[in-house]
Amino acid sequence: MTGGGGFAGSVIAGALLDEGHEVTVFDIFRYGEAAGMALLQRGARVVRGDVMRPEQVVTEVARHDAVIHLAALVGFPLCDAEPELAHEVNVEGTRNVVAAMRPDQMLVYASTGSVYGRVDGPCDEEHPPAPLTRYGHTKLGGERIAIDSGGVSLRFATLFGVSPCMRFDLMINAFVYRAIHVGWMVVYQPEDRRSFLDVRDAAQSYVLALDNHADMAGGVFNVGDPAMNLTKRDVADAVTSQFPMRVIYEDVAIDPDRRNYDVVFDRIRALGFKAQVRLEDSISLIGAAARLSGGEGPWRFHP
Repeated sequence: MTGGGGFAGSVIAGALLDEGHEVTVFDIFRYGEAAGMALLQRGARVVRGDVMRPEQVVTEVARHDAVIHLAALVGFPLCDAEPELAHEVNVEGTRNVVAAMRPDQMLVYASTGSVYGRVDGPCDEEHPPAPLTRYGHTKLGGERIAIDSGGVSLRFATLFGVSPCMRFDLMINAFVYRAIHVGWMVVYQPEDRRSFLDVRDAAQSYVLALDNHADMAGGVFNVGDPAMNLTKRDVADAVTSQFPMRVIYEDVAIDPDRRNYDVVFDRIRALGFKAQVRLEDSISLIGAAARLSGGEGPWRFHP
């Protein structure tokens, strides 16, 4: 698993270990080794490696029956801050992984709903991608390489929740963090809709993709749940119901991500996927994590 030491990867690796899979975590550990250490203790094989080093990729890919490719620069702020690296890792890194694979190996690629851009009305997998950010463009570039090789692409909703490699720059996590540590926030374009998914549910979609790879190969799948298509106002209301803060609704800026859509998840739901983690339970857990955080962790763009 490339990127197995990150926010999503460390939770996915844990879920695969729970299912009895032998897991290798291949990561540069840009945000620290704590998640890798925890997975090592659980029985994972943990390797410091870089998808931009083809010789390392070839050696590790050859050892396995399946490759889960998550290694990426994630999110539009980070990709805009490091544009050349974003292309190198998200596109060329994917090319290196695919080039190292044998025809008999399974590939599951981590994509994103950001590839759709701004959509009027429901958005299913047939909607033409039109990304608005460098992050969306580079992830779509990687996705096309993965799909052309017969891989499965999972286009995720915006993730949230608690991970061994914690992030507080994801929308729901950020709202909770501000409620606890700041006490107020400004929300602009409050009626814009996004899809959301707890990272634990995201992990289960990888278990499903490996179990159903033959039926899913070469396809793209929106991963989420229709009950989690929420406006920013919905998110703020859910957070403040547990962690009161002052919310100011004022269009003082334009969200560079500009996504606004209801995502359709029928394709993956037909395979049995359904989110299990309740929003209120996840918000409570994020709150506990936020109270533990002093705000100086290694994750990049702090709220």
